[in-house]
Amino acid sequence: MTDGTRGGGRLDGPLPYVLVALAFTTGMIDATSFLDLGQIFVAAMTGNVIILGLGLAGHGTPLSSALSLMSFAAGAAGGGAVLSWSGRRHRGLLLAAGTAVQTVLVCGASVLASRYGLADPRVRWPVIMTLAFSLGWEYAVVRGIRVPDLNTTVVTTTLTSLFAESVVPARQGRRLVSICALLAGALVSGTLRRVLFPVAPLWTAVLILTGCTVIVYVAARRPGAERWG
Repeated sequence: MTDGTRGGGRLDGPLPYVLVALAFTTGMIDATSFLDLGQIFVAAMTGNVIILGLGLAGHGTPLSSALSLMSFAAGAAGGGAVLSWSGRRHRGLLLAAGTAVQTVLVCGASVLASRYGLADPRVRWPVIMTLAFSLGWEYAVVRGIRVPDLNTTVVTTTLTSLFAESVVPARQGRRLVSICALLAGALVSGTLRRVLFPVAPLWTAVLILTGCTVIVYVAARRPGAERWG
C-alpha cells in the first residue's frame, strides 16, 4: 500500500485501506453468488451480460442474471443520487454512510439466506436482488469519493491500467492490491463455504463492512480529517 498521498500533496487518509477491505468483501459476496445463487454475479456485471446473452440463446435461464443487472443498476442510481444530493460533504462521512447502508442490505440478505436457505427460487431471487443492489450502491459511492487507482468491483479496467499505463510504482501498487483483494475475498469465501456453511461468507462480509463503517466514521471526525475530506 501507499501512505495515502497523491499528486499535489493531497491526502486520502484511511480511505485506500478501507477500499481494499471493501474489495475483499466484494470478492467474498460475488463468489457466494456464483456458487450458491445459480452461477451468476452480483458485482461483476460484465460476466452477467455474457450469462444473460447465453440464457437468451437457450443456454440456461436468463432470469437471475437479468434481475442482478437491473438491481445493480438501481443500486448505482440510488448511490449516485445520494452523492449528488449530499454535495461537498466530507468523503469519509459519505463513505461511512454508504457502507452503513450496504451493511444493512447484506445483513438482510444473510438473514434471509440463513433462515430459508438458497435452494428455493423464492428466496434466491430476493437475495440476488438485495446483494446486487448493495454492490451497485457501493460502487457508485466509491466512484464518488474519487480515490485513484482503487476499484472495489471492476477488475478489467484495473488490470488494463496496471499493464497498459506507465505510472509511478505507488499507483501501480494500489491497482495490484485492489485485484489481489478481490482474489483473496473469493478464496476466503470458498474456504469458509467448505469448512463452515454456505452463508458464512456473507456474515463475514457483514462483520467487515460494519468495521469499515465505524473506522471511516471515527476517522472522519478526528482533528485534521479535513485534509483528506
